[in-house]
Formats: sequence, C-alpha cells, structure tokens
Amino acid sequence: MGTFAIKKGKDIRLKGAAKKEVIAISFPDRVAVQPPDFKGLRLRLAVEVGDAVKAGTTVLSDKVNPQIGIASPVSGKVVAINRGEKRVLLSVVIETDGRQETEKFRVFSEEQIRDISREGVIDPLLKGNLWPVIRQRPFSRVADPLKEPKAIFIHAMNTEPLALDVDIILKNKENEFRLGLAILKRLTDGEVHVCAEEGARAKALTQVEGSQTHYFSGPHPAGNVSTHIHCIEPINKGDFLWYVEAQDVLRVAALFTKGVYPVERIVAVTGEGAAGRQVYAKTIMGAPLSALLEGELAEGMRYLSGSVLTGKDVGAHGFLRFYDTQITIFPEGGRREFLGWIAPGAKKYTFSKTFVSSFLPEKDVSLDSDRNGSDRAIVMNHIYDTFVPLDIMTYFLLKAVLAGNIEEAEELGILECDEEDFALCTFACPSKTDVGGIISEGLDLIEREG
Repeated sequence: MGTFAIKKGKDIRLKGAAKKEVIAISFPDRVAVQPPDFKGLRLRLAVEVGDAVKAGTTVLSDKVNPQIGIASPVSGKVVAINRGEKRVLLSVVIETDGRQETEKFRVFSEEQIRDISREGVIDPLLKGNLWPVIRQRPFSRVADPLKEPKAIFIHAMNTEPLALDVDIILKNKENEFRLGLAILKRLTDGEVHVCAEEGARAKALTQVEGSQTHYFSGPHPAGNVSTHIHCIEPINKGDFLWYVEAQDVLRVAALFTKGVYPVERIVAVTGEGAAGRQVYAKTIMGAPLSALLEGELAEGMRYLSGSVLTGKDVGAHGFLRFYDTQITIFPEGGRREFLGWIAPGAKKYTFSKTFVSSFLPEKDVSLDSDRNGSDRAIVMNHIYDTFVPLDIMTYFLLKAVLAGNIEEAEELGILECDEEDFALCTFACPSKTDVGGIISEGLDLIEREG
C-alpha cells in the first residue's frame, strides 16, 4: 500500500458537471458494437444483417485468436453493418426487441471462485465474451490470454475534466468488487494493484482484501493508468502488465455469479450542451447518445464519447464506446473574434500567462472546440514536461518518434506511455501539435516492427 502525491499536471475546471445521483434511463431501441474500440484485435463478423441475437451472443471474433469474441449487449436483430474505407468494419447496429433474452453461462459459487485455477478463470471469460475488458500495457491493446502478466492494475479513479466519480459506482458494491478482484487475482502470480483517489469513501476501495491498494492525489493526469504503473511497478522492455476498469471488475463478478453477460454501464452525462440532463445515467453498453440525453439534442454542439481531452467525436447520433464511462457535449468553435490577438482576454482560458484571465481567481470555464491558432513549427520549450508526471523528456521523445528512431524512443520511455498521457500537452501546445497523436503513431510503429 502506498500514497502518491502527483505535482505535475493541470485540472481543467469545465462547466457542466453531472449531479452525483444515478438515474435509470429508458431502454434504447438500438445499440452499436464498434470494432475500432478493440485495439489489437483483427475482428471479423460472426453475424449478418437480419440475424437474431441475444445479450451475450458473439457478433465479432478475432481472426488470430477466435476464442476472443465481442458480444451483443441486447437481444434483437442485426439491422446494419457499417464499413469505412477499404471495407474496414466500423459498427454493427442491433435493434432491440425489448425482451432482453440472454445467453446462459456457467454459474460459480463463492466457494468455487475461492478454489478456481487460472485456466478456470480464462475459459469463462472467453466463453462469456468478457475477455476484452482486460487490456495490456504497453500498447493499450486487448490482453493476450496465452500470456501471464507481471501484475494487474485496477483503474479506480478518474481525474479527466468532469469525469465519473468511481466512489459513486462502487457504493454498496464491496462484495461484488471483492469477488471480481479474487477472480482477476488468479490470472497472475504478481500483485493486483487497486489504484484509487486519496480520500475515497467507498468501502470497496478502503477495505480491499487480497490486493494492494494505492492512493493518488494531485491534478490530472494523476488518475491515468500510466501514472499508476510508473509510480508502482514500472514497465521494462519485455514486460507487460494488464489493467481493468473498476466498473468492469463488477462485470467480471456478475458473469461468474449470475451466468449472464453483464451489460449495465453507468455513464456521466456532462458538458454545457447537456443542460438539464447532467446526471449519472444507468444504461447499457453501446447505447446511443440520443438515448442518454432523452432525445434533447442541442444544435451547434460537439458530441464526444469520453472527455474533452481524450474523447472521440461520435456526433449527435453516435453511440457510446465500449470503454467509456462519460459523454461530453460542448459548443462547437469556428467563430472568429475581431482583433482577438490583441484583446486582453479577461474571459479567455489559458495555461500560460498569455491573457489577463491567468491572473484572475480560477473558476469553472466554458470551452469550445476551437484550436485558437494554426499549425506551426514545434519550438523546444519546457511546457510539455510541466504536464507529464512520468520521468520522460517529452520533447526528445517526440523527436525520436518523428525520426522513426525506435530504439531511442524505447530508451526514452515510450513503452510506459499512452496517447492519453499527453492530452494536456496537446491542449497547451503553442504550436498546436497533436502530441498524443504522435506518441500513438510511435507505439503503433513499435508494435508493427515487433
């Protein structure tokens, strides 16, 4: 057990926080399973348009390891299979029938869970199509069941703008969380590290048994998986670790104790564009954003599955991504300001001392999607490293990636990183450089080259 105070980083106090009360919303009439969510899998269809499915039915399977499948979260009928360039699979849309019939899997008692083997855990997770909740570092891809990790990290805190409070999710769920941890513990001879926010109140996080609990404080990205790994059990070349979201630990327990594919997801509906609907919504995997907003779609807004730092623009009629527990709706940009470059900027948000607002008391801010500038050359400065708590020289790492120098990038620590760790750098960069995107390209290059 340890407590870590993170100093580097920055919290963005964005307007539009959700009320911390969980509200069940209407069952959606359509959901989507989206293959791009599952990094590292080469997915192929297991269904066709018109096929009937149940909750838990395999709709996609991995070409390399066919045992890894992606399940339908509802019972109903496949109504659309959408493809992009080069016929890449983008989504499988399923129309619900309202009956929510489910596939049945083996049910385990607590005594059986206590004595279960590693293979006894892997097999039900694969058959129950819940294996994709386990991801691997480096590369943030779906974990390989044929390998054993050095350790497993449970991601039980969020520090992104307006992020879901894990305390609320785990309230009165300590038994389910304990069972989920006991199951996951069988997958490694190493430690299971539960990483929570300092001051967490949920008993599931304060009375953890059989696992190491660590508490983190400080600004974003104190809540990122990379930060936790870096502080507790750093990755060396040849190592790999697994990590699981806290809400998915509950789903693992549900699969084993109830014998059905668990589809429930609690999502924070956030942002200025969600006015009147800023709540914690109890819904299902792959739900449409329109259902989370009860059909109240505002014009002139950007609709993200995720946060403003790492979310994906899915549009007003898009669907919740598999790993996301938050949607953010905020204003689109594009409005030009007369003589904006010379204005004092009392109402402009800045990480630097560029505008007068940086000298005023900090308060909740309203942001839009404007980049507030055009692309320009990267100038070496200290800005990046003030927002990255990892022991990494970000500027030199970027140079190595852009030059295609894999060896140097690895020596500079790229294997410890993920794109999300540099989201603040992208936000603050005076050159308008997509820092996280460059890191992502570097990781993809290293993975391809082996």
